[in-house]
Amino acid sequence: MILMPADLKRWTVAHLTARLAERDVDATVTTKTPKTFRYPLARPLITIDELTPTKYDLVQYDQSIAVNIRAGTRQNDQACDDLARLITGILTDPAISQAEHSPITSVETSNGPYPIDDPADVAHAYLTVEYHCAGEPA
Repeated sequence: MILMPADLKRWTVAHLTARLAERDVDATVTTKTPKTFRYPLARPLITIDELTPTKYDLVQYDQSIAVNIRAGTRQNDQACDDLARLITGILTDPAISQAEHSPITSVETSNGPYPIDDPADVAHAYLTVEYHCAGEPA
């Protein structure tokens, strides 16, 4: 049987969208950064990307996601900081492996969140999370 890496970034978008909605957080969660923005943002923008997966063993991959959080303004970054910390908590919760349709078998490491100097008038934070994930049949 051929196994390929899980579609972690799209699963993460759905999972994070649902978890934020449970907390009444109105944010756009997507895999693509829009080409244009209007500032100030009407609602926070969270983009999820996947870093290069590595085969871990016969049935698992090391897979990492990169998360960009944009909210508030450069001068008022509290909303971005709070949201970034919440997202870090959600994405590093060990119970994520038990979530519906989760490809994740364990949370390995995380880095961030830390501020990004964005030339636009928006507060911007970045974090990464590495997981072990079950491969998907090809």
